[in-house]
Amino acid sequence: MARLPKLLVVSAALLATPASADFYSHRYLGLSALDGSLDGFCTQATAFVSGLNSQQQSASGTSCEEQGNGWKVYGGWRWKPNLAIELDLRQLPDASQAFQVSNPRFPAMRINEEITSRMGNAFVVAHLPFGTTGLSVFGKVGGGFWLRRLEQNQRGEAVFLITGDDGAEEEITMPVSGQWRENQSGFHWGYGAGVSYRHHNRWTLRAEWELFPEVGSSDFRGEQDIESASLGWSMHF
Repeated sequence: MARLPKLLVVSAALLATPASADFYSHRYLGLSALDGSLDGFCTQATAFVSGLNSQQQSASGTSCEEQGNGWKVYGGWRWKPNLAIELDLRQLPDASQAFQVSNPRFPAMRINEEITSRMGNAFVVAHLPFGTTGLSVFGKVGGGFWLRRLEQNQRGEAVFLITGDDGAEEEITMPVSGQWRENQSGFHWGYGAGVSYRHHNRWTLRAEWELFPEVGSSDFRGEQDIESASLGWSMHF
């Protein structure tokens, strides 16, 4: 993913910001906008659709999306210049795919699937301050839980066998539609790094990159590495 160049551009902008006052212990609450990806989802989606093909059935993918935008709310306590603990709740980018299936029973069936993901995390954050400028680089490691919902919408035609009063059988084609949902949850770990600027002990602006390996399950459209870059603002109290 081409997110690190974006992060470096933001980091350079932060480095050009004037210095702030000395560090003080504080709690904080903030909001971040993130750009992320469920890396590997489309590869797994292609394999899933290919597995639906047989002598009696054909299936083909029409579209797939694994990147998008999301957000997170975070808060923590930085009680030392080089150490903090942090919690967050986040909405991850949605992943989606669309494909078509054709068989004797369903000659034309269009299927759309969307995966919605949320996370809750706890991190230990290690900072490396640049003197009393308010700038610091940081690394973080932690883990938490994920919640996922798979929603599938089906629309197309189905063939029905009708028996008349005289006992004769006739095939008729009728439009059909349906919706199906499934939820799953699990635990994960992750890590990240970034740069932050603390302004006059009032608020902090930060840019960061994060990675959560193997989120998901093998029977729920597979596991993906969730990668994101974000820009956040927090206030101190």
